[in-house]
Amino acid sequence: MRDYTLSDWVYPALRCPKCSSPLIRDGGSVRCAAGHSYDLSAKGTLNLSPAAGKNHGDDAEMIASRRRFLETGCYAPLASALSDEIAERTGDGSPLLLDAGCGEGYYTAAVSRKLPTARLLGLDLSPEAVRALAGRDEARAGRIFPLVAGVYRLPLADGSVDGVISAFSPYAGEEFRRVLRRGGYLFRAIPDRRHLFALKEVLYDLPYENEVADFEEKGFAFCGAKEIKTVFTLKTPSEIADLLGMTPYAYRTPPAGKERLAKLTELTVGAEFLLLTYRRE
Repeated sequence: MRDYTLSDWVYPALRCPKCSSPLIRDGGSVRCAAGHSYDLSAKGTLNLSPAAGKNHGDDAEMIASRRRFLETGCYAPLASALSDEIAERTGDGSPLLLDAGCGEGYYTAAVSRKLPTARLLGLDLSPEAVRALAGRDEARAGRIFPLVAGVYRLPLADGSVDGVISAFSPYAGEEFRRVLRRGGYLFRAIPDRRHLFALKEVLYDLPYENEVADFEEKGFAFCGAKEIKTVFTLKTPSEIADLLGMTPYAYRTPPAGKERLAKLTELTVGAEFLLLTYRRE
């Protein structure tokens, strides 16, 4: 049985998704004063999604593709830059950090390794992703709490976290501002204009650059942007398939583009990221 006391630090920040009341741990469950109760799984995950029981978010196949690809280290420069930026801004003491839309936890775990005294809440709408996060060493050690919930309705108290991480995930600015304490930080990782352009050149007859909007965000002071660029070569069809499988192109690409990609045995790709930092006003 999971030792639920490892993550007791998280419960003061949690709120009931039905009535927004505080939640307290009661053995293997959490409950609010109104009587709403939610069970902790044997792995230590907690489902506070309003649509609990339904399938949402990335499925098991996409999660597996993402994990295999990320574990190759191709995106390690982004994980390192993100962890360094968070450490620089929030490194004192034991900050409470929310990774909103954490997926299977690659970046969550990287931040935890960089800041071993930090407390991290890994939140994603996909139960499959959160179960994968729960299996990481940092979560089993109690430094990461795996939570199923959506970013647009965070089951967290106002001003309860010191930092929010949003890495390649849906952006919910109003909710992020609500749960951040005044002076807390928001860290966003987004694709730059020519991110994975070599992949797009195979998939599409007319490859397009990504749009990069103005960096201003309501309720936040913009602290700066960093460009992270890297180039890697995928040397097997399965590695190429994993890259496609973890991206939105997996379900946006016409069959002809997928067929061209499937014929490749090697692909060199440039990954270009923007790391944006904001302070909550």
